[in-house]
Amino acid sequence: MTRIDLRIRKTRRSPLCLSAGFVAMDIVEAEAGEFAAPGGSCGNVMALLAWMGWRATPVARLGEDAPGSFVREEFDKIGVDTDYLNMAAGVKTPVVIQRFVEDADGQRTHRFSLTCPECGGWLPRYRPTTLTHAVDVIETSPSPRVFYFDRVSPAALKLAGWAQDEGALIVYEPSSIGDERQFQRAIATCHVLKYSHDRLGHMPDLAKISSPRIIIETRGAEGLRVRWRSRWSQLPAFKAPRFVDAAGSGDWCSAGLIHMIGEDGAQALDHLNKVQVDRALRFGQALAAVNCGFEGARGAMIALNHAQMNKALGALTVDKQPRWDITNADLSQPPSDTCHACAEGSRSRPSKAKPKKRA
Repeated sequence: MTRIDLRIRKTRRSPLCLSAGFVAMDIVEAEAGEFAAPGGSCGNVMALLAWMGWRATPVARLGEDAPGSFVREEFDKIGVDTDYLNMAAGVKTPVVIQRFVEDADGQRTHRFSLTCPECGGWLPRYRPTTLTHAVDVIETSPSPRVFYFDRVSPAALKLAGWAQDEGALIVYEPSSIGDERQFQRAIATCHVLKYSHDRLGHMPDLAKISSPRIIIETRGAEGLRVRWRSRWSQLPAFKAPRFVDAAGSGDWCSAGLIHMIGEDGAQALDHLNKVQVDRALRFGQALAAVNCGFEGARGAMIALNHAQMNKALGALTVDKQPRWDITNADLSQPPSDTCHACAEGSRSRPSKAKPKKRA
């Protein structure tokens, strides 16, 4: 099988991916102690694209609070463009807690919690950006090559329509339907529709709609199926060289797909063939499989440099039972001095949290 390389664009101008949707602070209750990281599908995809050489710019509404400051500072370190993060007074930054549990078969799996473990109250939830903010973005942003969104709102749809007019490839990755009319508008606007079978597989009509040029349905360990030019095909999942955490797999797949086909915008779809579409998706699947060896949605990005990632991808795609050396990988996670943020606000905690005992 052909080796898959992570191709960072060093000599060409970085293409712009603009996005709107879920950006949050993740708290991961890892084996060695909890750590924080920018998260949410939109946040993860932007961070991954920035890591791969893109100018990645999320349009999001965060709070003037400790989690919001943390997300912005971490994005700045990663290289994510934070010009359009709206740090709004009176708004609380979304927080999601990721825990690890055993499933019915005794296998390690993750669960996301939206309640504070200390007081039991709801953690801050997603707040869509405003139409006023969207207009400001349209008036000041250069034309993007890709527009990615994972939540529908009037502002997200306005941005998507503008980006489409500018020739951008529109990628929509819903986790739920929400408002039916806005959902239908998003479907009609996007070129690429990507959704999880677990979340939206109960809607068989979704696979039959005609407007998106590419439809992708992910199926976890079973891989994914893709519709290209009215024909469906199946791509099996890669076997992860080591398995620790599957969180973020879909985000890696999305980022890999955008990285491979998105640089030329929507016009690329007129020249793509089935082999190229499959190769882009296999690239995304391979990235996801490597990331399963690390805790957190972007653990591989933290632990590996590009050379190590390329080595891992190469081993993954040429071996029937891939093995790769992680001796030089940084398996530690950066300490965080940001703690859980409950509905009443946020508090600080010492940066080195003690490991929690598992039942």
